[in-house]
Amino acid sequence: MIDALKVLMTGYELDPFFKRGGLGDVMASLPKALVNIGIDVRVVVPYYQIIRSEIEEERIGQFFIHFGKGEEEVGIYKKYFPNTKIIAYFLSNKPNLSYINTRGRNKKIDQFAFFDLAVAHFIPWLSKNVSWKPQVIHCNDWQTSLIPLILKRKTSLSLPTLLTIHNLNYQGRGSLKVLDILHIKDEDTKEIKRGTPVTEINILGEGIIHASRVSTVSPSYAKEIVGSYNHSPIHYFLTRREKASLDSAQGKKDEVLGILNGIDYETWNPKIDNFIFHKYDQDNWEEGKKNNKEDLLKILFLDNKPTFCFIGRMAWQKGIDILIKALKRMKVSDFNLIFLGSGTPVIEKSVLRIAKNFPSNIKTIVAYDEEMAHKLYAGSDFIIIPSRYEPCGLIQMVAMKYGTLPIASKTGGLKDSISNGENGILFEKNSVPKLSKAIKEALTIYKSKEHLKTMIVNAMRKDFSWDKSAVLYKKLYEDILKSNSKDIPVKLNP
Repeated sequence: MIDALKVLMTGYELDPFFKRGGLGDVMASLPKALVNIGIDVRVVVPYYQIIRSEIEEERIGQFFIHFGKGEEEVGIYKKYFPNTKIIAYFLSNKPNLSYINTRGRNKKIDQFAFFDLAVAHFIPWLSKNVSWKPQVIHCNDWQTSLIPLILKRKTSLSLPTLLTIHNLNYQGRGSLKVLDILHIKDEDTKEIKRGTPVTEINILGEGIIHASRVSTVSPSYAKEIVGSYNHSPIHYFLTRREKASLDSAQGKKDEVLGILNGIDYETWNPKIDNFIFHKYDQDNWEEGKKNNKEDLLKILFLDNKPTFCFIGRMAWQKGIDILIKALKRMKVSDFNLIFLGSGTPVIEKSVLRIAKNFPSNIKTIVAYDEEMAHKLYAGSDFIIIPSRYEPCGLIQMVAMKYGTLPIASKTGGLKDSISNGENGILFEKNSVPKLSKAIKEALTIYKSKEHLKTMIVNAMRKDFSWDKSAVLYKKLYEDILKSNSKDIPVKLNP
């Protein structure tokens, strides 16, 4: 009998224990899909105080690491994913891992440098104490991007690593002094990129250089980040990695691989969703959507009109300013629009202001409200996603499952998951006129009931489960293992 491939996945959040964004969803859903196809996957995350207050955990051991000027104890806690046999490990250290640091970027960098060092020492602890040795380490985003470097320079482990980039704009840039507290010296890291200025390190960049392979969360985003970041410091790392691959004896270009994220239909499914007013599925969706819309509009004191929603962070990336400018070019009284989310104060104020100007048909809820999000997916006709960039995006997939048609920027994972005119509407990103036109097109479709029904059926039938993506990750893990002995060195300094 062949032993299952063993993968240790790591990141800084994990739903339902701790969630700040989409990564938390991925860290919760992908392991379950991998287990279903025979991969033995476990997860390790920091043990924040907020997790400690929410769950009952089992302490299974501890170890010590040399960090900064002294030695620090790291406690190990164990908890199973809800309703599964998948193990989640939590690494604890009160000075460094109890809270997410918010006072300055270097505080965060130091915190995750500690966590990455702890993960590197946790791996041999696993092998020795529970007889489980991972074959691939799957890192996610900049918070775990020092792990490949630490494994190479601070341990004798020869373990391949995969780094998945969920959002390239978050890079972990800060003081080069982090290398001192990790006790990594110049002579030990001939590949290190000093950055601009020379006192700064780009942690995501180091992960790109030192990881065995790099992936991101949609095929289009993979192409965009390699081809469109010419003026970003991160472009240096991406192009150097590719050049090293082209120069190798294999003669194969080691591009960033894009694997589209999925969604968990055990959470996002109108047939079993306890948050919505009325449950429904593909067989009775017309009645279900109608009843949910009626109750949604009732609680928000809105008239029965075509109803659009926006759900997400109120941040520059999400393009809310583009949407507001588009609304100023339109007859807003023809439809309802509901905003749900929180974020940058100036953007929150602008959304509240437009709701104040149109109180009868525009509503703004400045909050992270999980229950209201579910109700909006079920009760809205359309969801507007005007993102300037979107590595993958999950809300369009969720909306389509609930029969709510996405109107979205033609970028990243939005472009990969929406077929224009078939199950949604795509428009050129950053374009106010194109967004206005797309909303008007949606209003025309709304009046053509048969056209609307066809698009809704197409959307609800679309399969965004993790099954396909899990198979692609399994293949990637296997490819990494095969090529590990032929690892391509990426030299940055002459």
